[in-house]
Amino acid sequence: MSSDILRIIEGGLNNDRRKIISYSNRLATRLEAEGNIQLARCIKEQIQNSNTRSSATADAMRMLPLDSDSKLQIVEVIPEDSTRTNIVLSDNVGRQVGEFIELVRHSDELEQAGVNMPKSMLLYGAPGCGKTSIAHYVSENTNLPLVVARLDGIVSSLLGSTAKNLRKIFSYASSMPCILFLDEFDAIAKARDDNHELGELKRVINSLLQNIDSMPTSCVLIAATNHPELLDKAVWRRFTTKIEVGMPDDEARKKIILDLTSGFNCPFVEDGQKMKTVCDLTKKMSPSDISTIFNKLKVKGVINGSKAIEYEDLLVAIFEFEGKDEAQDKLIMFLNTNGVSQAKIVQKLNISARLVRNVLSKK
Repeated sequence: MSSDILRIIEGGLNNDRRKIISYSNRLATRLEAEGNIQLARCIKEQIQNSNTRSSATADAMRMLPLDSDSKLQIVEVIPEDSTRTNIVLSDNVGRQVGEFIELVRHSDELEQAGVNMPKSMLLYGAPGCGKTSIAHYVSENTNLPLVVARLDGIVSSLLGSTAKNLRKIFSYASSMPCILFLDEFDAIAKARDDNHELGELKRVINSLLQNIDSMPTSCVLIAATNHPELLDKAVWRRFTTKIEVGMPDDEARKKIILDLTSGFNCPFVEDGQKMKTVCDLTKKMSPSDISTIFNKLKVKGVINGSKAIEYEDLLVAIFEFEGKDEAQDKLIMFLNTNGVSQAKIVQKLNISARLVRNVLSKK
């Protein structure tokens, strides 16, 4: 609560009306939660009397920072009351994300106890494994709006403009309680000893570090990268929580498949052997890859009016997604190896039984 009061004072001294309103609303909400209803009501009345909207996020969205060159918006603000993100994480990643959420939720108590712990998290790993979904999940579970900045989109050929854009993003995020999510973080956080980079880009990295260091304690920082090996060592040190978001483990993959088949007729999920086969075949796939496969099948099911996914169709979709040799005999072998009978292969591929027998006789 004391941090909110400090931010309100800062806003007053700097004539920053948006910051005053934003942190006053947050202070009133916390006072209500503590039972100080009268003071909370007085604060809200003062805000209403100033003829401003009570939603700081809505007010901020009308004043989004613009790119120095193109004049296009360089952030997107997603309100804290957005649709809930359905996310499946491995036990280890889920535990670390949960601990970070608790850190954010109890930031006031920690501050009062003299514990100064920056609320910053770096997510790294292969594409499609859920880094962006985690940022949304943290936002929803801390009731903080998510300010999304795709850093690959703000890098200008004029690197001085890139530094200006960075300052605008951090200044905007510092004006209200929020989570600043820096996506494609490696676009500007590359190691300063990279011989292929210009000295000006190295100054951009220094500017990034300064902006991170000057963030108010009320702000939460989350960054995501697919290329952690490119990040500057000093950038790594700025994050108190670092989580590798890898491919889902067996249990997580099973949960993802069950979630994706919910509401559809999928008999194979009740068959232990078939379910194991599907989990094994998707072992090297990201959650995004698995979702793509199932969503395509669900589209077909809805269009056909069946809302069903058959095991054989799923195997064909996996075979095609992995870009395997498209020769028909390879597909026949694949289906049979994974438990599909000759009769079913004939039916699904609309081919002759003789062709199937001839192919399988070569096994």
